[in-house]
Amino acid sequence: MNGTENKALYIAEQCRKAGITLAGAAGILANIEAESAFKSTNLQDVYEVSLGMNDAQYTAAVDSGAYTRFVGDDAGYGICQWTASDRKDGMMKFHRARGASIGDFRTQVDWMLTEIKQYAYAWRTCTTSDNPYECGYAVCRYYEIPANTEQQAKGRGGNSQKWYDFLAAAMKSGTESTITEEPAPQANTESLVTDGDGVPQNWPPRTIDAHCSGWPEVKLLQAVLSCRGYNALIDGLWTDELTKKVKAFQTAQRLQPVDGVVGPGTWAALGLSETIFKK
Repeated sequence: MNGTENKALYIAEQCRKAGITLAGAAGILANIEAESAFKSTNLQDVYEVSLGMNDAQYTAAVDSGAYTRFVGDDAGYGICQWTASDRKDGMMKFHRARGASIGDFRTQVDWMLTEIKQYAYAWRTCTTSDNPYECGYAVCRYYEIPANTEQQAKGRGGNSQKWYDFLAAAMKSGTESTITEEPAPQANTESLVTDGDGVPQNWPPRTIDAHCSGWPEVKLLQAVLSCRGYNALIDGLWTDELTKKVKAFQTAQRLQPVDGVVGPGTWAALGLSETIFKK
């Protein structure tokens, strides 16, 4: 089972718990596949260009508060590509109430199942119909409402049969999603969180690089670099400038390799040993 199928099974399992038929779950899967390919941090492609941010950078900027126009920027985002300001406002409030990253997959699934109930025809169809085409069509036409709605609805309705067959086969074989229903991860708006003993819960700091924008360790790195005279902006976002500062520090400390990756050796050179946070 690949990652997409695992996510699809998780969504279907949550749909079934909410009272949605197997055909309804298939219809929802067909729509999510078309909208985002099941990627919860998916930023609408055209906005990656206009905003100058990729999926990870946008997600991290929204979580940290560095980007404040999430609700009104008209950019499609998440598994359902939420776009309208009222829907993105509801999404943000729901995630913040959970203490979750705006890009958290499980919280987005919960939000979708909460929100779709407000769209009466789509909800009624998904909870009563055993026709995959009918459900996929209804979710697209009355919940997703993309451009070229009628054409998209027919295509997604047809694609729902594929997902219905997949779910029926999974049920027959007893295959279940391996995604857990643990509490969603906290949004990365703070640096390392400590427990009662003063030891960071996510200690030791993970190895980080330019692909880790928004991680709490990035803020920690920026703060420590700033204390050492490298004047890094403490916003949790990994930029080309931060890579330069890391490389400059590695060069000054004669670390090898000078690659801009902050692993155990660089953390130690920054003065963060395993005992530094202990009493």
